[in-house]
Formats: sequence, C-alpha cells, structure tokens
Amino acid sequence: MNLTTPETDLYYKLHGSLLAFANRQLRILPEGIPPDQIRKQPPDQVIKLRDACYAKLAILSEYLAVNPDRLSTDELLIVAGWRHYAMGDFYIMKHLKPYAVFMTARDPTHLYGVFGLYDPIEIVTGGAPLPLLVNAVLLPFRDRIIYDGLLNVYRMSFGPGIRSGLNESYSRAKEREGIVEALVGPDGQAKTQTTLSRKAPAKPAPDWRPAVDEIVAQTEKMRQTDTKLQAAAFGLLRAAASLAQASLLEQGADDEAAKRLKSARTAMTKVEKLLYEEQW
Repeated sequence: MNLTTPETDLYYKLHGSLLAFANRQLRILPEGIPPDQIRKQPPDQVIKLRDACYAKLAILSEYLAVNPDRLSTDELLIVAGWRHYAMGDFYIMKHLKPYAVFMTARDPTHLYGVFGLYDPIEIVTGGAPLPLLVNAVLLPFRDRIIYDGLLNVYRMSFGPGIRSGLNESYSRAKEREGIVEALVGPDGQAKTQTTLSRKAPAKPAPDWRPAVDEIVAQTEKMRQTDTKLQAAAFGLLRAAASLAQASLLEQGADDEAAKRLKSARTAMTKVEKLLYEEQW
C-alpha cells in the first residue's frame, strides 16, 4: 500500500526540486531554499507554494525545459506526468491490499487507487474510521498514483444516511468505470487505466427485453385469484416484472426503475401484512 523507500526518496527529491524552482518565481518560502529543505518548512506554507505551482502549470513546463537539477530522462518523465494531477477534497472509502481508494467529493465521481509514501495511508491517518474526508493532491508516479505527502484530514463523522449515500456512489462509480489505477502512460502523457480496463471484455448479456415484455404481458392477465394472499402475491409478481422491464430501458432506466420500485415495495408490504395477520 505504499512505495518502496528508494521510490519515496526519489519522489521527494523530484517534488522538492520542482517546488524549489517554483519558489524562485513565487517567493512564498524563504529565498534560495534548497530542494531537500522544502519538506521541513511549515506545512501551510508548503501547501500554499504547491497550490500556486499547480495553478500555474507554465512553471512546470519551464522547469522541464530548464532542468535546473540535471534530472535524468526517466526522472523528467515522472515530473512531466504531474501535469495530470487531481486536486481537491476526497473521501477515503477503503483500505485495500494494494492501495487506499479515494473518491472525489464532487461530481463527476471517480475512484482512485492511491499508494502511500513511506507509510501506508491507513497509518498516516491514524487508522481513522472510514469514510474519511481529506484534501489532497494526487499525482502519477510511473504506473501508480500517489498523494503528494501533504494530506489535510477533516475531523468529522458521518451519520448512517450520509455513509449509505457515499457507499452507493462508490458502488456506482466502481461499476461504471472501475478504480483508476494509473493517470499516465510510460511516456508521461495522459492515459487512464482502471480496474475495468484491465479485465477481459465481458461477454454481452442476451437481449432479455422480449422475454421480460412477455412476462409483463402474462402477469397483467393474472388478476383472478381465490384468496387475498394470491392477489397480493400476483400483485408483487406484476410489480417485480415491471421493475425488471424498466431496468432494460435504453434511456432513463434508473429514473423509471426508481419509480417502479415504489410499486414493488407497496406490493411487498401487502404480502407481508397478510402473512403476518395469518400468523396471529
């Protein structure tokens, strides 16, 4: 869940070099501060310098052109990839074996698999319960994603309703596009790779619409019954078939399914009430 020590040393070398170069123009930290002293400055001032640097990407382009610290080609490619950063508020949703999963706090929702630096992110955050709201900058580091070492944690707790909503957003994003595991390709250019793109294409499901339409048509005929329980059960069957039909719509499936779900819940309640009455 974190880089190796040599990789982390390399990251701080490169990041310190870039910020020291940016500081010569922005003058936020003391003048002439060397790259290896950047990390030792007050965090709020380093964050201010970092934010100003990424807000003006021309500084990064100039840094790459000048190469003030004579970086190797591989090192320059790493820094070049930082053009494709992600900055803002994120929810840390899960600590998985390979990485922590960050979810954007604003739409559109994306999930990022983020490696720690010297320590796993779970240790950096003190094992705080999830979800955890943080402010961070995510950077590509070769074929992985890291945070830049400056993690601002918002100390707040979330009620059951908010947690449920966040988990639902997480599930939808994971199903829609997977977890983003890389932001750039070997050449430092933007190239997103997700957990879904690594998988072999799934075999398309059969077109169930004709079959479901026939089921809906048949359940509509099932109106005559001998008992109240049969009537309620058949009503639930019709509602469930209608819900399945809505899920297969090419447009507006989510909205229509949500409407029909209410009918299915009402039908289920009727069945439960009848069964409960029979028990007593």
